[in-house]
Amino acid sequence: PGENLASSFTSGAPGFEISQFGGATSLIGGGLGINRCNCPLTEKEDQFQIVNNWTKVIRNHTVKLGVDLRYGRNLRVPSDNDRDGLIYFHSGLTEDTSAPTPGGLGFATFMLGEVADFNRYVSVNFNAKEFQKRTFFYLEDEWRATHKLTLNLGGRLDLFWPETVNAAGNGSLLNLSNGYLYVAGEGGIPSDMGWTVRALKQLAPRLGAEYQLDPKTVIRAGYGRSFDMGVFGSIFGHTVTQNIPVLANQSLSQTNAITPVFDLNVGPSAYVFPTVPSNGLLPNPGYTVSSASRQNPLTFPTLDAWNLSVQHALTPTLSLTVAYVGNKGTHTLGDGDGNTTNPNEPTIALPAQYSVTGQTMTFDNSVPAGVVGTGTNGYPANHTSTGKYLTRYYGGSLAACRDPNYAVGFPAGDATIAQVDGDPLLTPGMCGWTDSVNDRWDNQNTEYDALQVTLNQQYHNGMSFNTNYVWASAFDENTNWFTWYPSISHMRDSQVRDQQWIGYGSYDLPFGKNRHFMPGANTAANLLVGGWQLGGDMNWAGGLPFTLSYNECSANLPQTSICDPSIIQGEHIKTHLSAFTPTSNGVGTRTFYSAYSLSQASPSTPCPTGEICGVFYNPGLDNFGNVGQNTVRGPRFFGTDMALTKQFTVWETVAGQFRFDAFNVFNHIASGNPSGNIESAGTITAGGEGYGQSQDFGPRQLEFSARLQF
Repeated sequence: PGENLASSFTSGAPGFEISQFGGATSLIGGGLGINRCNCPLTEKEDQFQIVNNWTKVIRNHTVKLGVDLRYGRNLRVPSDNDRDGLIYFHSGLTEDTSAPTPGGLGFATFMLGEVADFNRYVSVNFNAKEFQKRTFFYLEDEWRATHKLTLNLGGRLDLFWPETVNAAGNGSLLNLSNGYLYVAGEGGIPSDMGWTVRALKQLAPRLGAEYQLDPKTVIRAGYGRSFDMGVFGSIFGHTVTQNIPVLANQSLSQTNAITPVFDLNVGPSAYVFPTVPSNGLLPNPGYTVSSASRQNPLTFPTLDAWNLSVQHALTPTLSLTVAYVGNKGTHTLGDGDGNTTNPNEPTIALPAQYSVTGQTMTFDNSVPAGVVGTGTNGYPANHTSTGKYLTRYYGGSLAACRDPNYAVGFPAGDATIAQVDGDPLLTPGMCGWTDSVNDRWDNQNTEYDALQVTLNQQYHNGMSFNTNYVWASAFDENTNWFTWYPSISHMRDSQVRDQQWIGYGSYDLPFGKNRHFMPGANTAANLLVGGWQLGGDMNWAGGLPFTLSYNECSANLPQTSICDPSIIQGEHIKTHLSAFTPTSNGVGTRTFYSAYSLSQASPSTPCPTGEICGVFYNPGLDNFGNVGQNTVRGPRFFGTDMALTKQFTVWETVAGQFRFDAFNVFNHIASGNPSGNIESAGTITAGGEGYGQSQDFGPRQLEFSARLQF
């Protein structure tokens, strides 16, 4: 009851997730996390476009002018959390705590129909659409200043307008400065919810220069700025129409270990959307939903890119290029960014203005859940292990949280957060938000610098090849902890290798008619030995960065997404890829570094007898490690592919080809990164989930093919 409602959007089986022994889960039914189906999903996106360009040559100037006018529309009705419900059954509800060895069973909880957690998407409108005007203009002058110097000067105006919705109430955005959801078309709120852009912030210069130093040498340099509309809701779509009062993610969780949120024979309570006040400003009910926000004025992902190169012709067909390439991304996505940061994430030391006690509050794992130490109850004053007490918007206050309309959506009776949450530390005026905030302001930064050397041989005497070497340095930022500690989140990009050499090419073998060997071969001999070509590529690269971690992190920090240990000053971890050790089931392991114990609390504490403490130590309570993120590089990569092909003519207009390909011709094992836990010896397991062999390069594969072209 209460799940299959009167629409096709809520028909079908719910998703059941049933916990088992050892942390495993049985998945039954439908859902994005069960059968990878965002069902039902209604989506339609289109764009209308008018574009034109003009070119005028004025003496030694080539002037170009262009305009590009676009209008985008989008409808997306998602089911990330299944519309008929995702139902979770935990072992705790059937646990006999009085037994000598307590333990419950998820399937027993399932048979009793006692639901531990419940999630679903709920909508009141299946036709909420977004619209956006996008206008682009550019002016460019290619100026041949002298017979050796050419300049390219120009600029673009990439003007993205704030998106609008198709009807009143069909969208909203959360303003984090005051805590209100601005509901489009309601009260005095416009259809774009009052978000603006700064046109001059979207002006992009482009500069280029080319100088011929001598007949064999050319110097080139350039700088340009580019803008982007982000991804999946950061500027357009996916966000405003997936906030209340259009869509809500109903989430029900146990308030204690023995009481279910509902029984299956009763079903979940209906989600009641809050009534929008007459002024269109809806206080965000962050105690029941995760709302999405954007910065106002909007900031657009920006890339500044520059380069300097010198190209020299060694021979008429062989050239060498040495280049420096760099770029800086601003207001963009970091490594592993899920297109959102969470301003309501917990911290290790919450400032007093956000605290339920009015004093700085600190994380302490020894304090029981739901408790704040007073200094007289056996726990240090203002210490807690409860995540919600360490977030900005639980004990903090915003204008919306002091608004009388903040009672909207609460049960009848005294409409204070304290009564609803059951927390005596909360007082009226505090926000009491327990849900995350999806801040889709792309507010992170990236950096890239590289030295690139390229040797290019154009086709000559049957041979062509290209070989290039890159030394690169790339940094970006992690989503987690970013709103509190941006410097901690700053790290090397996990997808960029520090060094890479790539070579590829082809060679027409010199055999057959009119070739160096057997130039007078007859038709039969030429069919056998002529027309063969050998090709291949080789890739050698340094390892990809990864982050070290340790088992005891959860005792030190309230969230363990950044969990690096500390290292003794002047020391470094020694890495070495061991030989492959097969196991009885046909797979095997390698190790990348030694295992370390972190029993010692500081670098000055002696290592306990019989333990390997090595160069690491435990950072301690409320401390990040000093190792940093992505500071260790994994195993190097090496791979080679080769191909042997033969071309032949069947008739004048019909050609044939035989081809033999060898992928990973040397059958070299390309190991992936280890898990990073320093207490597990950096083990790399062949075929392991998430770790092991590089996912982009498998074992040797031979392929034979034939082709007829006419």
